[in-house]
Amino acid sequence: MSVALFIFAGVPELSAEVKSKKAETSKDLIEKAYNLSLQKDRAQACTILINAIKQENLHNGNTTELKKALQQVSYMFYSDRAQQVYELALSLRRTDPSQALQKLTEAQRVEADNMTLYTEMQRVLLIKGEASTVLENVLKKREQNPFDEQLVLLQAQALVYLGNWSDYKKLRDAFEIKKSNLQKYWLALDIEQDLYEKSPGKAKEALLAAQKVDAKYPELLYWQWRLAPEGEKKPLGQKYVKGCKNISPTQYRQYMTDVNLCRKVAEVETAIKSSNGSNE
Repeated sequence: MSVALFIFAGVPELSAEVKSKKAETSKDLIEKAYNLSLQKDRAQACTILINAIKQENLHNGNTTELKKALQQVSYMFYSDRAQQVYELALSLRRTDPSQALQKLTEAQRVEADNMTLYTEMQRVLLIKGEASTVLENVLKKREQNPFDEQLVLLQAQALVYLGNWSDYKKLRDAFEIKKSNLQKYWLALDIEQDLYEKSPGKAKEALLAAQKVDAKYPELLYWQWRLAPEGEKKPLGQKYVKGCKNISPTQYRQYMTDVNLCRKVAEVETAIKSSNGSNE
């Protein structure tokens, strides 16, 4: 009995800090992150959530709620000013990407760590053809936060812009798109890859999958036009051109994650003209 007492006495008591850490659940950490966010300490809030996700991954735990919280904390606006300038940037994106980029830069001076501003800035840079810059930016940002799906997609889009299909395939194979809210945008990239590899059958399969995910996705008409037999192209092309020219701001915003959204109008119009010598 004295030996037992000796052994028990030899075990150091856990500190209050260690006990507290051991007792913290995902719910506790999410609440802590939200409280820090209310204090506008986004960096610390994100660090807590990222570390919690890493710990859960080590134990094959459920990270769904942690990732949702990380998304919310990372992308929320703290100031009306930054959000107003962001909205102005979106209104300029289609017609004047350079001006949109200037406005996003202005908004970032107010909220430098806002991921809504950051990801949109990378999309505008892609629209402007600066894919190498975007790839470099996104890889650095993913070192800080490897769990942001928007960043993974941006990396994939930049690789496709650069024609780096081998790295795109590696990234694509490592990402489970079926569970992603961004699935239709990945499928659009798959179609582009399949056409590059001269695999129209696979491209049609990816197109059908994208239609099942979201039949109203405007860029599907472009891919339908690309894949249609020559005799069926014209009406599909005309429908795509008309839809893009009449797209509402609300619909454009809904699908603006696609950096190529309605940016193929000139290509389709030129093809229609060359096929029949008129625009009618």
